[in-house]
Amino acid sequence: MSVIRSISKNESEIINGILSLHNGGFPFDLDVCYSRGSFYKSGVVPQPVRRFDIDPQDFYTDKACVTNLPIKPASVDSIVFDPPFMFNPHGTARAKNAAGKRFTMFDTWADLERTYKLALNEFYRVLRYEGIVAFKCQDMTDSKTTLTHCYVWQWATARGFYTKDLMIRYRDHGPAYNPALQQRHARKFHSYWFVFSKERDRL
Repeated sequence: MSVIRSISKNESEIINGILSLHNGGFPFDLDVCYSRGSFYKSGVVPQPVRRFDIDPQDFYTDKACVTNLPIKPASVDSIVFDPPFMFNPHGTARAKNAAGKRFTMFDTWADLERTYKLALNEFYRVLRYEGIVAFKCQDMTDSKTTLTHCYVWQWATARGFYTKDLMIRYRDHGPAYNPALQQRHARKFHSYWFVFSKERDRL
């Protein structure tokens, strides 16, 4: 049996590791930000049972917002959540977001915080006890460093989730930046995958 590592360059490896360790090897019940389904295109990661997106890109994806899912309370066992995570984009990042005409990044930290907190509330509502949510996030550096993953952990814990696992995905290229500016912080080349479990006695 191969070892499932806490860090990987391959996102499919991380997702399949989460499914193997924490979901009995079964596909996720819900992908609530399916977008174009990039996780599943290679066929390595199994398609989720149901898929949602605020702006569906195909006929198989239902339109829904993560803050108001058309799902009964305590009715699913697993969710994968890969939300937008950049905020205050500028330069090439802002131009790319505007051209795409899709909800791909947040304009402000307040927007990110509100959406993440409301999403956690909704996940807690629809998950059965001991159900899991795989939650992807990334830290942000603009004029200052914001350790988003620390906030996500705090928000999830306050809502009643237990953190079962944490995996790190690294890549060879970082987010858009302006090379003309003097670098004052380490450029981020990694993102995080939390595995939160709904616990009966934590709320």
